[in-house]
Amino acid sequence: MGALTYLFFQSDVGSINFPFWFLGTSLFIMMISYFAERAKFNFKEGNILFGKAWQFTLLSVFLFFIGQLLSWNSILSQDALMTTNNSYAFTYLLSGLHLLHVLAALPILIWFHYQFKFAKKDEMKLNVFFADSSKLIKLDQTIIYLHFMGVLWFLLLLVFSLMALI
Repeated sequence: MGALTYLFFQSDVGSINFPFWFLGTSLFIMMISYFAERAKFNFKEGNILFGKAWQFTLLSVFLFFIGQLLSWNSILSQDALMTTNNSYAFTYLLSGLHLLHVLAALPILIWFHYQFKFAKKDEMKLNVFFADSSKLIKLDQTIIYLHFMGVLWFLLLLVFSLMALI
């Protein structure tokens, strides 16, 4: 974002047509945070609803991914490539890097899903699953990461909005 600020003051960065789907993906980011928090609450309570909340978290990540693809498709349908102007280059770069970082959480999200799926087959294993403090720490760190990605998305959304106004 520092490079974008530099270009803004030193040369013409150009403008973008703000894709509607960026707003939709914002809803999906909020859903990720909400369902992740519900999952953590249910994990701490030893509640089997952890699994449903975690599935909705995974679904929200998938919806965010689809929304990003639709956003890029919307931009590309306007014949706006990275070479069109610096704003489009930064839009593709920043939103793409953000998407990669959100997708980087998928392995741990899937790992938790399968750990829970395996544990819920037997009540003893399920009790051990919920009692494992190392799992709670990993879950908490994953959720903090997801919240950070959410806050970062809203900062990027603000930057993209400003670029649309230029």
